[in-house]
Amino acid sequence: MEIILIIAILIAMLLLINMRYNKKMDSFLWSIRVFSHNTFIHEVPNDSIFIKPTLQASDITDVIAELVADPFLFIEGSDYYLFFEIYNKVTEKGEIGLATSGDGENWSYQKIILTEKFHLSYPQVFKFQNEFYMIPESIGANKVLLYKAKNFPYQWEIAQELLSGKYVDPSIFQYKDKWWMFAATDGQLHLFYANNLQENWTEHKQSPLIRNNIHITRPGGRIIVDDDLIYRYTQEGLPYYGHSVSLFKITKLSEEHFEEEKVNTVLEGSNMDNDWRKDGMHHIDQIKLNDHQWLIAVDGHHIKKSHYFAWKLNRIMSKIQFSIR
Repeated sequence: MEIILIIAILIAMLLLINMRYNKKMDSFLWSIRVFSHNTFIHEVPNDSIFIKPTLQASDITDVIAELVADPFLFIEGSDYYLFFEIYNKVTEKGEIGLATSGDGENWSYQKIILTEKFHLSYPQVFKFQNEFYMIPESIGANKVLLYKAKNFPYQWEIAQELLSGKYVDPSIFQYKDKWWMFAATDGQLHLFYANNLQENWTEHKQSPLIRNNIHITRPGGRIIVDDDLIYRYTQEGLPYYGHSVSLFKITKLSEEHFEEEKVNTVLEGSNMDNDWRKDGMHHIDQIKLNDHQWLIAVDGHHIKKSHYFAWKLNRIMSKIQFSIR
């Protein structure tokens, strides 16, 4: 009875708020698709690849999820892993989830494997010197943090602060015996490098490489290094967040120089009613399996327009539902 009374009071309060503000909200509902392809993605794939998502919010069983996004793949032996952001409606922040597969095609959700007091997303996982590492976006901590697995893939701890500052979507890769990292801040693309993964990260002499341009500065997935060629993916920030993804080829990279050229827009919304990626895509991750096959993970979204009252009530009901589980 107490819960019912609380709900009634909250509804009455929200009705008053609704009468006063009478506004609507756009909810971006993200899902994930994993598929195989004969090359890495350098042009818009055929729509048949994207018929349905591999993983969506309704597949999450341990929290009340609003969306899943930012997928990163990892393969160890015969086991396939997918790390991704789960937006938790109750905590109202991103947490890192895990799904597994035995063949790269059929995936099963496991559980959330990393939470912090701050928002987490974009969990790039990699292996170096027989240790497993993760660099998620941790802008809420005002740091770029390197995590190390205590018990892969389920337990992680902070190993080192790599950078200080509000950097989004840090994207790390190795090239010519150096570590490199792209990251973005407010329409600027930054580049850093280091000889040692955990020490002395230095900003490139030309960094910020791009200024005041939200079209091409925010990273959109893992950097591809293939046969001495380097490609980066970037998110289009207009006309709204999560619109599309473009590919750039890096033609010169050293401590002194950086040059690149645009290749293509490679991911975009379908514009089809009731489609899971109707309104846009903003992330891609790719792992080369052999000379003729790549495993690829992408995300996409559709925008759901909600009245502010309905949106707020949904948030409150999620918290109540979680508290009485």
